[in-house]
Amino acid sequence: MKKTARILALVLALMFMFSTVAFAADEPRQADVGERTSWEKNAQVDEKYAPRVKVMENGVKVQKTPYNTTALDTQAGDVESKTITAWNNYFLNADNRGCTACHSIEDALEMMETYHGIIYMGYNTEQGLQNCFGCHSFYDNYMRDAIHTLHQRNSTFQAMGGTCESCHYIARHDDGTIEYQRWDYVKYDVLRGIADVPAEEMNTTFTWNQTEVTPHEKMFFKTIKSNPEIWVTDESQTSQEAFDNWTVTFGGDIDNGGTFTLPELIEKYGTETRLMKSHCTVNGPGQGMIYQAEITGIPFRKIVEDLGLHEDVTMVDPIGDDGYCYTISVEKLLEEDALLVVGMNGDTIYADQGWPCAFWCNEMSAGNFTKRVNQVNFKTTGASWDFYGDFTDATTGLPFDKPNAGVLNAYDGQIFELGQPVHLEGYADAWNEPIVKLEFSFDHGQTWKEYDIENANTTQWVYWNLDINDLPAGSYLVKIRASSEMPDGTIRTNEAPLQMTNYMFNVQ
Repeated sequence: MKKTARILALVLALMFMFSTVAFAADEPRQADVGERTSWEKNAQVDEKYAPRVKVMENGVKVQKTPYNTTALDTQAGDVESKTITAWNNYFLNADNRGCTACHSIEDALEMMETYHGIIYMGYNTEQGLQNCFGCHSFYDNYMRDAIHTLHQRNSTFQAMGGTCESCHYIARHDDGTIEYQRWDYVKYDVLRGIADVPAEEMNTTFTWNQTEVTPHEKMFFKTIKSNPEIWVTDESQTSQEAFDNWTVTFGGDIDNGGTFTLPELIEKYGTETRLMKSHCTVNGPGQGMIYQAEITGIPFRKIVEDLGLHEDVTMVDPIGDDGYCYTISVEKLLEEDALLVVGMNGDTIYADQGWPCAFWCNEMSAGNFTKRVNQVNFKTTGASWDFYGDFTDATTGLPFDKPNAGVLNAYDGQIFELGQPVHLEGYADAWNEPIVKLEFSFDHGQTWKEYDIENANTTQWVYWNLDINDLPAGSYLVKIRASSEMPDGTIRTNEAPLQMTNYMFNVQ
């Protein structure tokens, strides 16, 4: 028995020795594995999946996806070798996600097989998904149903390998549930490489005014009701003769109705020139559906005095030649000192802004600004559709964009030159509520730089300038929130995550 045990022990020892020799003989395989797992692969991935840089028509360079500069494994002895700067594109495919990764919002709407009104931006702000919810929050046809169906049956989307994650981020919560979130809303919380800088460490200079005037080429415009074939959007479609022959008919429950040419109205009632904003109530958080102009118009208060309104008249319909109209109460018409606008920035009103005349009201949304007015009817019944930005986001139950603030002079993801100040310009507005404060965060909302806005009026926007100095190379996120004063003195702040403006830029 002992002999058998000794033989077994000898056999096991020999097996272990030969296995050791066998492993030693396989040492070259370690070198092969080393080549396959070499850190040089990281460099190859970084080059292949580097964030995409787009050169805009004006020569400005834009990089929407940041480089990742965070070590993937902080426990590693050499963390630098574990850094993959293309993490955001290799693992998250960031350059190919979101509503504008494949097309602009404008292009998508133009390509639809059914007619859809289109908003055309003037400022550098790229139109995003945020603009869609203002209208679709109260429509019966749910936008998610339409978007999902249109993408799932679109051959181009399928050929590009589009999936649910092209538009969504799949969030896994602590309780084990999974939520499909909109990529455009959460991307800055999941992308790596965005530097966080506490507010007190930021070297900034801030100024603001209410007199900034928007040049024509920067003005947004939209035509949401009429057939595109009858749109008047180009100055070649206008003429002095057509202006002189344009008529406006005043009718309804009045004693002194009639039809007048624009020159006749101007001669009889005169004109007034004001500095006024045009801000659409469906302007999403941080979006660019706003501008300010020096406008010249015929005051409605003088016209109304001559029309002989019946005692029970309460409403008025300013109607465009395409039938567009939102009923306004006569009380609001007079309270907000409405104008029949015929001039803009020292010229006749521009074609895409309603030539030859448009209805404007102080503080109201641009949705109330009927273009190409040819009828004004007064009546005794109806509901007033005067908009002051008081829309609610059906997703959050919060005010959609009141107050609102955004960057206007720079593209999202714009590359700024290292060693030069990062100069940002933008707006803040809350329609009929004065802006009282602007705040900027550079660390995802942990700390804020606060700037008080004193004695701002509500007929003009707050236009701000921010210079950010001494930034090292990297990618940065600016969160912007504004505060306005409600009629009862309460301060309203767009402080919920989906209300705030997110603007990312790069310094290189």
